[in-house]
Amino acid sequence: MKDGKCSRCGSSEVYVSDTPFSDTFAVKTLAGSDLFEVICYLCLNCRAMEFQANAQSVVMFGKPKLLGNEVPKSSNWKKVSG
Repeated sequence: MKDGKCSRCGSSEVYVSDTPFSDTFAVKTLAGSDLFEVICYLCLNCRAMEFQANAQSVVMFGKPKLLGNEVPKSSNWKKVSG
């Protein structure tokens, strides 16, 4: 949907928000929580929603963490097995 076209129905009635519910989501690890920014796309035609997470954590102090490294170690995200 990032290109303005719905990936589900093909409509161009796609809107974007960088604060759909809040502006971040948490990845919890034993060392604490890291926050990653989220962008949400919404198709008004079929009501599909698509979320995209930023690849680096929001940094208050220290170095940013990478989403791909933190999610597998987290306690609140589980890999889907198929």
